[in-house]
Amino acid sequence: MAIPSRMEDRILVLSKLKQANYATVLTDVNLQGGKRVPVETAVFGQPDIKRWTNMPLSMMGTDFATQVQEVQRDLLESLSLIGDSWLLAWAFAFAMGSVSSAAGAGASFIHTIKPLDPSAVAKDMPATTIYAEAANVAGLQRRLQSMIVKDMAIDFPANAPLKITANLIGSGQVVSGALASPPALMALVPLMSNDLIFKYGPQAAPVDISSQIVAGSVKFSFTWTPDDANSRQPGGGLYRSRMWVGSPSLSLTFQRFVDDAASTPNDDFFADTIQEVLFSVAGPLISGTDFHKITVRGLAVIPSIVKLGQSGNKSVYQYTIGPDHWLKQGAADVVVVTCENLESSFLV
Repeated sequence: MAIPSRMEDRILVLSKLKQANYATVLTDVNLQGGKRVPVETAVFGQPDIKRWTNMPLSMMGTDFATQVQEVQRDLLESLSLIGDSWLLAWAFAFAMGSVSSAAGAGASFIHTIKPLDPSAVAKDMPATTIYAEAANVAGLQRRLQSMIVKDMAIDFPANAPLKITANLIGSGQVVSGALASPPALMALVPLMSNDLIFKYGPQAAPVDISSQIVAGSVKFSFTWTPDDANSRQPGGGLYRSRMWVGSPSLSLTFQRFVDDAASTPNDDFFADTIQEVLFSVAGPLISGTDFHKITVRGLAVIPSIVKLGQSGNKSVYQYTIGPDHWLKQGAADVVVVTCENLESSFLV
């Protein structure tokens, strides 16, 4: 046997760019200008194959299949990433689909990320091309075409960096062969859960309740619930031909210590009080007043569940703000994610 393939020697490359359309993959130059990314779990880019056989047919004179033919190729991957300021912006940009970028006060760039508006900019989710290796041979060095972020979540584990989980769906098509001159391994800028600031309360004036939040209990997720059922069309052969948005779905869960002298969270829950939630984590200084940072803001929310529970020997409120409890009020946004880092733009 030759030398076994080691995961330490493998390469995964992400680009900040979206494809011009679902059928037009990124060039190698685009990938070479991307980021070589370390991951917590391996990404192999291995397509799944569905085959038709004639075994169920009658009157063949045998109990066994005599024909086998491939009819569909699929590609599903999951990224488990450290909550770096660039990777957070990448995941939210491809998951939500709308990004506006501007220069910060110093050397940074601020990216304002929102769910795209299907009525204004069409129904297509942003797709990208990913390069992944499973071994140092051409057949296992692959460009994964037309990958979209099906859903993503960020966790805030206690005393650790933020964690990103992103599930992806591709067209199923890959192009094999090594990527010449891949980018150098990126230097992570992890944001730490210890630095979480959590605000919750009246709209436009949420109150800092960070000291009341149970460490490690915060989790936020977003998905467009992509329309996979209609992603294949006649003439598309084995592969998906498109990926449209479905319905947006947001979720936020967290735990909050019960105040022994007040029942305000309980009272607000039963009164259906509309609140604003805003949580942020700032990382290392970039320059001046600019920091690597992420902020998530829900402008009008009503918890769907506020359940009493226990954490150690402490009473806690267990909050869930489900998909239908993020409210649209007039022209105001529902949710806004702001990422600050050194990248000038995302998707373009």
